[in-house]
Amino acid sequence: MLAATLLCCSLSELSAQPTREQLAQIRVGKEGNFQYWKSDAPSLAQLKAFVTAVTTEGSDDYVPVSDRLAVFDMDGTLLCETAPFYMNWLVMLHRLLDDPGYTPTDELRSFGEAAKAGMYDPQLIDREMDDRAQYVQAEIFKGMTPAEMDAWMKAFLDKPCEGLQGLTWGTALYWPMIEVVSYLVANDFQVYVCSGTAQDMLRPLIDGVLPIARYQVMGSEIHYVPEGKAEEFGWQTPVIMETYGFDDLKGQRVVRGLFKQKSTKWSKVDIMSRQLGQKPILTFGNSSGDYPMFEFVTTGNSYPSMAFCLLCDDVERELGNAAKAEKCRTACEQNGWVTVSMRDDWTTIYGPDVRPTPTAVQSARRVAESHERAYTVGGAPATGHTRGIVISNRQKSVRR
Repeated sequence: MLAATLLCCSLSELSAQPTREQLAQIRVGKEGNFQYWKSDAPSLAQLKAFVTAVTTEGSDDYVPVSDRLAVFDMDGTLLCETAPFYMNWLVMLHRLLDDPGYTPTDELRSFGEAAKAGMYDPQLIDREMDDRAQYVQAEIFKGMTPAEMDAWMKAFLDKPCEGLQGLTWGTALYWPMIEVVSYLVANDFQVYVCSGTAQDMLRPLIDGVLPIARYQVMGSEIHYVPEGKAEEFGWQTPVIMETYGFDDLKGQRVVRGLFKQKSTKWSKVDIMSRQLGQKPILTFGNSSGDYPMFEFVTTGNSYPSMAFCLLCDDVERELGNAAKAEKCRTACEQNGWVTVSMRDDWTTIYGPDVRPTPTAVQSARRVAESHERAYTVGGAPATGHTRGIVISNRQKSVRR
């Protein structure tokens, strides 16, 4: 406890923002000595009561260690969601427009320029562009080994968050949520991340900062293929891979291939069911894209279960949106999910010296409003099956 107190003092007194190594020292012990949550926060009280109940042997609500699984969304739950836009989009734009080691096709560059314009005017980003972005993100990194992708992402994480002064993407994690993860780990929870961002983009982000292993990160998926056969596989990757044996592929490097599955909304339930093999008992998210995950965890669970939803209601310290926060609050009240007010429940978000820029605030509000309209529950999802999508680096487009 003394070590944790000294650490918190040292972080709050820093004139510069902490490094990733310093953020990694934010830890909450088994007893729950939180420093970055207000002591009277209702959501914190409910979290601590739940953890106490499920970890106390002899309690009617006791859950064996093997079944204490918790799943967190990433963007807007553990990490800054928009600064001024979603991290996976900014990764894509950096690769397309600013990476000296990569030369995109004219069509890909044009897509990047259109996507960049949409960062500040979300009306330009329709469902088709959003859907297509998944395939473009896979295409522009195709051929990289997992280690090469990891190194590229680590370099990207040193880039500043354009919309939040004083932060890099690698340090844009919410301090109170780092505490939550460490608290659960201290109480023998297995903590997983399930995000719409590609999982091999997220692993370098959590690596060494959050107290979880890389394999505990689940996200949107791409195919990994033998390097010499990458062009042959294309969209029929799983089928064609079955036609090759050991002798055909011996000695090939494993590299990034094409897009496989996005991890949002119901797809999160699909991915959790396949990769975990059991229901978690606790989940954290921040938007309608996480509602299916909330419902899955809290309905028909053989153990006590809870869902927590972060409200983006802080417009002073974060790129918040009051209207979106109120929509989430209403949904949570209707479904029995616990709300976490970033404005009212936390003493800090990124530390005392971080403030959003005015341009980013305006952009983030427009993006949030546009995103909520596009992903209204019950809306018909767009698919990539009926449109031309860039999927090749051979200076042309291929129709799926």
